Amino acid sequence: MPAEIDISNASAQSRQAVSLRAVGPVLVIVAVFFNAGLCFISTVAGIHSSAATVIVCEILILAIGFYAIRDRITVRAMRIMLVTTFLLLGMKLINADLDLKILHDLAIDYVFYLLGTMTGLQRANRLLWIVTIGVLAVSSVEVTMPGFYSSMFNAWSYYVDKGVLVNAVNYGNTTSFISGIRGGQEARTFFPSILGQARFSSVFLEPVSLGNFSVIIFAWCISTKVSKGRMKTLLVFLAALVAVLCDSRFAFVCWLLMVLLRVTPLYRSKLMIFCIPLFAMMALLTVASINPTVYGHPYIMSDDFPGRLLFSGRLLNFWGWKQWFALAKSPVYVSDTGYAYAVSALGLPIALFMLALFAAQPTRTQEAVSMKAMLTVYMATSLCIGANMFTIKTAALVWLLYGATNAVPALRPPVKRPERAFSGPAFAQLPALRRESS
Repeated sequence: MPAEIDISNASAQSRQAVSLRAVGPVLVIVAVFFNAGLCFISTVAGIHSSAATVIVCEILILAIGFYAIRDRITVRAMRIMLVTTFLLLGMKLINADLDLKILHDLAIDYVFYLLGTMTGLQRANRLLWIVTIGVLAVSSVEVTMPGFYSSMFNAWSYYVDKGVLVNAVNYGNTTSFISGIRGGQEARTFFPSILGQARFSSVFLEPVSLGNFSVIIFAWCISTKVSKGRMKTLLVFLAALVAVLCDSRFAFVCWLLMVLLRVTPLYRSKLMIFCIPLFAMMALLTVASINPTVYGHPYIMSDDFPGRLLFSGRLLNFWGWKQWFALAKSPVYVSDTGYAYAVSALGLPIALFMLALFAAQPTRTQEAVSMKAMLTVYMATSLCIGANMFTIKTAALVWLLYGATNAVPALRPPVKRPERAFSGPAFAQLPALRRESS
């Protein structure tokens, strides 16, 4: 009887482990597609979603994720969470405009990283294929039937309801996001004669996240050996197709930087991982020092890649020490530059501490070493032009993929085999009985 109980317990534990490994991929799919679902409901059914609706959805996703990883949260991690939270609450008493949303952003990274360690490489690879196929399926409708796509997904109205587009004017009378069309004298970079001026967004509803998605796919391909030969080539091709559809010059610049780092042994250096974002920020400050703001506060002079870089550097260069330590509100909005957003929400000391934790984190596999370096390049470049990398639409996926590369096979619980039929103590005296009877 005890042996049967042990077998049933082991079977139950095995089923529970399988179900927990499926939680991460399911939550990532929800995180990628739920905004498109809310936009569809808002457009077709007229049930509009506010910012509170989106926040509730993201909190539910994080709550389920926290429940799934509850046994994997270490005491050290809990101490860091508590100390960071109390420090930020104390800083908010000094700076009432401190944005505590950064705690939500950090929670996404941590939760989905641990979910990735429970998922494993094979499941993560299948997840990436599922998401890629879903994204391209919606993109194909958006490209071939733009009118039908607009009737299903009114992204402009959805972001107005969320409060993102408060003072923006829809001059083009379009249903796409504000960056969904190359405006003014700026022409589309890739295949303008075929695709026109539109920048496609698919389920992400805005082209920047679709460009980030392309970078995430490429980082996975260059770091792992799960897909080989034709399948990996096809995945890289699909990543390039995604970048072309959203006309993301940032994606191809990031691809190039990833390749340059990957072919050198420096991608294995933890010191290099720590320094890459700092090098990028110092480069922004250097460019801003050479091209300072002439009149008043810095602003985006041209809404393109060079213009965003210049604005990011000028804003950081414009700050005083109180802004660098998150003890005073930034005189200029920080939503269009990632470094300013992170530093103004955390303060430079806490931001450097978080970066050091990431750089010093042990990596258990060669795939994790490479994925960590590629993730660093992605963060360092993305933060130069915006804070979009913090959105759950792409952050959930990239951190789960990184966690999957750093996963190790879990040891199975020992299972006691049933004892043999004639091995009990009652049969131990049989030979002696035979001798006595003879």
